[in-house]
Amino acid sequence: MTNTRSIPVVSRRLLLVLAGITVFTSCSALSPSGDLTGAAEITTVPVDTQDLLQMLNAYRAAHALPPLRIDGTLNVVSLSMARHIAERDSMKTREHSPQGLSNRLSAAGYPNYAAAENLGAGYASLAAAFAGWQGSDGHDKNLLNPYVTRAGIGRTRRSNGKWRNFWVLTLARPEADGRPVLR
Repeated sequence: MTNTRSIPVVSRRLLLVLAGITVFTSCSALSPSGDLTGAAEITTVPVDTQDLLQMLNAYRAAHALPPLRIDGTLNVVSLSMARHIAERDSMKTREHSPQGLSNRLSAAGYPNYAAAENLGAGYASLAAAFAGWQGSDGHDKNLLNPYVTRAGIGRTRRSNGKWRNFWVLTLARPEADGRPVLR
């Protein structure tokens, strides 16, 4: 007599294969950190530009460099880049290159004589991001660039992933500020 409640061997194997496919498909949507990559929410986080100027200009003054001022266009360019890296949960992008920065500034209608950019990820505060930039030779060189006259900053927060907080500081000298005197 056959038990009508048992599942034939072929059907059990098919169920195991389907279960495996379901698990594999579900896992393929996960990032290395285990978060759903498609579910990330990116939000803009306001940055107190006066705090930035105070830190930046005090640091530059200690190195006998002139102060910078905030530039609205550079804030927009910085925020756009912060969103770009937050969407990728990574600072590795072709956009973060001299040519990438030049293209983004040109697209923003920002002719300039000099420009530099600092990225940061994971820092929970402006002070932490600034300290991180000071501790990195390349970023510190940008902070102390004698040819720039203006700064812009952008910050985004990602709801999941590895870094969560993304910072971009763009420094430039627009053509409106005149040619730099080469040192």
